[in-house]
Amino acid sequence: MWFLFLLLFVAVPGLLFYLAKQGKKLRARAAELPPVCASWPSVGLVIPCCGTHPDMERALRSLLEQQYGGTMRCCLVTATDDEPAADLVRRLADSYDHVTHVIAGMAEGCGQKNHNSLAAVQELGDSVDVYAFCDSTHMASPDFLSRLIAPIATGKGVFSTGYHEVVPKDKEPVTLAYAFCVLCMRILQGLAKFTQPWGGAMAIEHRSFHDLGIGTFWADNVVDDCSLTTFLQERSVHVCLSPGALLRTNAEHHKFSVWTAWLERQILFLKFCVPLQWVLLGVVIAIMAIVPPCALLCLLGGITGLLKAGWLVMACLSIAATGVALSCLRPLMAHHIPLVRLMCAFFLMLGMAFATFVKTIPARGILWHGIWYTVGRAGKVTSIVRK
Repeated sequence: MWFLFLLLFVAVPGLLFYLAKQGKKLRARAAELPPVCASWPSVGLVIPCCGTHPDMERALRSLLEQQYGGTMRCCLVTATDDEPAADLVRRLADSYDHVTHVIAGMAEGCGQKNHNSLAAVQELGDSVDVYAFCDSTHMASPDFLSRLIAPIATGKGVFSTGYHEVVPKDKEPVTLAYAFCVLCMRILQGLAKFTQPWGGAMAIEHRSFHDLGIGTFWADNVVDDCSLTTFLQERSVHVCLSPGALLRTNAEHHKFSVWTAWLERQILFLKFCVPLQWVLLGVVIAIMAIVPPCALLCLLGGITGLLKAGWLVMACLSIAATGVALSCLRPLMAHHIPLVRLMCAFFLMLGMAFATFVKTIPARGILWHGIWYTVGRAGKVTSIVRK
């Protein structure tokens, strides 16, 4: 029995040390200078817009003002002309000559984001060489688009993806847990077996988009990025990760309900679109979530004499190793975080990830931006109810 618990106690710090090692490699790759290309392809930048995020205007301007070496057209898409984001989009379209406001209409058989993106693709038509898809609430560096397009421009592949990081503006547990969760996901993106398209920053050749039938595939799917994982693998299309194509999200006084809703969507997308990874994620989360309470019980048992001293020593070493591993991961965060606060955020993340995963087991749909999507196999939408 003790040997099983020893393996369990080693699992958490072992995984964290591994993530820290891979994260340092990913950071080094992201810091490399973007490649120089003699002829950059023309790009159609598609940005679906929804809601009233306080950073949306700054984020959109950072995307619209990219220092890109080729021709760039931008389509800002809203579902209707009177939704909250529409006024901002109209104002930006009037301010930039290369920006078009596309009104997509309400989705009937797929995710609204998919529907918006497809309306922009139809607007762009054959006028560009590459379609790039980005979210509307992340800040972009001036060379972001060049880094995202570089793998395609240099012939490494037809599909490229970036990712994002969360910049915590406070040291509250929920904000830090959210930032740490995204950091772990970003590091996993750096592992070839886990690299997936991320809809917040992905690009594909115009010709390949149509030849592969991505438009038809999106037309009845709930999500744009996660659904493409299996779709592209079945067609032997390699997803090129561009670590330097990194968007940034500011988080301050992050609400618990917002974080858990986001976390639930991420897990549900895996459940419906990549079920094997969903199962693997559940196993990992369960193993990691059970360690802290077990270590605490061993500590209490050792202190009170109910357990032998060996259990107390094993628990102490596991907690200490976890702290050391988190200190190795800490430099990968956007800001310096006190170790004690990071450990609290880490344990909060484990607990909520486990509770949220359990909640997704019986789920048959996803609530996203006030729309309930009933989802079937491979992420296909079977019905839509607007709340």
